[in-house]
Amino acid sequence: MRRLREHVVEIAIFLTLLFSYAYFFPRWAEWNQNSRMDLTMAIVEEGRFEIDTYYENTGDYAVYDGHVYTDKAPGTSFLGVPGYAAFRLLTRLPVVERAMERLSQTEALKATLREGGTGLLVEKVRFAAALYFVTFWVVSVPSAVLGVLLYGFLGRILDRSLLRLALVLGYGLATIAFPYSTVFYGHQIAAVFLFTAFYLAYRVRIGELSHAALWAMGPLVGLTVLVEFPALIAAAALGVYTVYFLYRQSNLRRAFFGAGRVVLGGLPFAVLLGFYNAACFGSPFASSYRYLGRFPEISNSGVLGFTAPSWEALWGVTFSPYRGLFFLSPFLLFTLPGFWHLVQERAWRPEGVLIVGTIAAHLVLIASWYDWRGGFAIGPRNLLLVLPYFVVGVAFFLRHADGRWGASLPRLIVRQGVYSVVGASLILSFILVWVASTSGQDFPPIAIANPLVAFFWPKFVAGDITRNLGMALGLPAWWSLAPPILVVAGLFGASTWLGRGRSIC
Repeated sequence: MRRLREHVVEIAIFLTLLFSYAYFFPRWAEWNQNSRMDLTMAIVEEGRFEIDTYYENTGDYAVYDGHVYTDKAPGTSFLGVPGYAAFRLLTRLPVVERAMERLSQTEALKATLREGGTGLLVEKVRFAAALYFVTFWVVSVPSAVLGVLLYGFLGRILDRSLLRLALVLGYGLATIAFPYSTVFYGHQIAAVFLFTAFYLAYRVRIGELSHAALWAMGPLVGLTVLVEFPALIAAAALGVYTVYFLYRQSNLRRAFFGAGRVVLGGLPFAVLLGFYNAACFGSPFASSYRYLGRFPEISNSGVLGFTAPSWEALWGVTFSPYRGLFFLSPFLLFTLPGFWHLVQERAWRPEGVLIVGTIAAHLVLIASWYDWRGGFAIGPRNLLLVLPYFVVGVAFFLRHADGRWGASLPRLIVRQGVYSVVGASLILSFILVWVASTSGQDFPPIAIANPLVAFFWPKFVAGDITRNLGMALGLPAWWSLAPPILVVAGLFGASTWLGRGRSIC
């Protein structure tokens, strides 16, 4: 009976996250995702990698041998090809064309446009619809699946399903995973692939899966790097973890063959990346960042934009009001003591070393990057890759609190106090992230020191709400936020009610 309830909760998590992500439209004039979408369109429409026909909608591009290319890792664009091809077929249906014409006349959407612009043209609506359709399948659906996987993994750490549900919703809706699950970026989808690969490896280590599962781990790691180049370090750390536990389980020979499965599984994606680089930039080992068209200062800084790490960058992506992860999602602060408990538990030490080491290495990588700010962005988007690991840290903090403060009445009171503080910080994180994610039609520019106060909040108060499905149906401004908030509240309320007196609590 408990297993059935768990499956019901997993389905509810998937549907809640998917609805919340799919409810909001991708930003229409955002360079990063337009650059990726341009490559997708060039492949489908023209059968080539050059984005010469489309690049005028973005400043994120590379120039080589007289042609223009996206400067992004190509994996996200490749994954978007089937979705865009399907969208093209759908637009041939008269009912779809009429729907786009009606959308171009929607007053609630017109109210989100800049004054003096060209208006809500049908061509704009068609591009926005294509971007939305592709983003739904490539980013939003996998991100919702990640919520289910994270819920399952946290079940190894926490017995209380309600705590796991709160952490999963916290990750999916109270961190920057929320806004980046609604746009055609590569960071969030890379996090999906990396965490899935980690979960597979962990299950092999504890004997839930056979070594044959490592064949599936290889493509996941390969996709992670194909989607986001900086993921190479995190992928390498996962490989070391895998070789270590295989060696401890058997011998060096078994570890070698196990690692071979991972390498062979990921090899096709390395070949694909090499072919793409050779076709675009003349060598399998070339990089688009060497040929940036608009930001040559990145190419000219250190090695492809990487220099020595800086304290300014490290502070900026962690605690600062500018791009700080903990500033927008204060509940993640409990990650820090949680990691201590994770490494201290003998049974979890391999995972603890992997997780803490990966986050530390990734932080150093970001702090060494010329563009650590992430351009126009909400929070530290470059931390999205390792963000699920932070939630694991919070889970271990709660695990320790539950085990240490759960026997006598005074300790029960202390434990409930800890839960209350964590819960309050989670609610605050939800409010801050939703204000930032649903305010305005663009991500804040680099020059704003405190985007939450100086950019997002004024737009939210003024009723400048991010375009969404509610607006397409005629709901104005703040009222358009009601459906996803009610769905999230309904899920948590129903889970609390169903779990009264049962193991779910």
